Amino acid sequence: MHLDEYVAQVADALRSTAALGDEQTQKVANALADAATAPIRLALLHALSAATAEITSMLFAAGVPGGPAVTAHLEGRDVRFRVVVADEQPEQAVQDEEATARISLRLPESLKSEIEQAAERDGVSVNTWLIRAARAALAHRGHGWGPPWSGPPWASARRITGWVNG
Repeated sequence: MHLDEYVAQVADALRSTAALGDEQTQKVANALADAATAPIRLALLHALSAATAEITSMLFAAGVPGGPAVTAHLEGRDVRFRVVVADEQPEQAVQDEEATARISLRLPESLKSEIEQAAERDGVSVNTWLIRAARAALAHRGHGWGPPWSGPPWASARRITGWVNG
């Protein structure tokens, strides 16, 4: 996605507004518009990253198989989007796998009900649904699950890395 046209729109709006003023005001506005291109580009990237985090959280909450995560990153002067899907285990592997371990899990009734509904919606047993959820969570284990957990940890839009050149 090319950001140049959006950055130019903001700079042009600033220049157009300054055209109402005197010559000195126009010079200052032109200088500000030129200086603001990098911060505008960064703000756009931050907004797009926040949008991808929200989309990822919605996909995760909807129980989309594979726990896809949508990311945005700078590539040169452009933003590139990527959809990352966790390696899914084939359905057959979940069904054929010998039950080798048992755990007791105490859940609030409301959560148990939500899990049952999600499993029914996906057309699988509650056990299979829980195995998938655990595998999806472990596929992203390097990201931490510290409380309070408001969504998948890989969906955070609070961290931006890279370089921005005016």
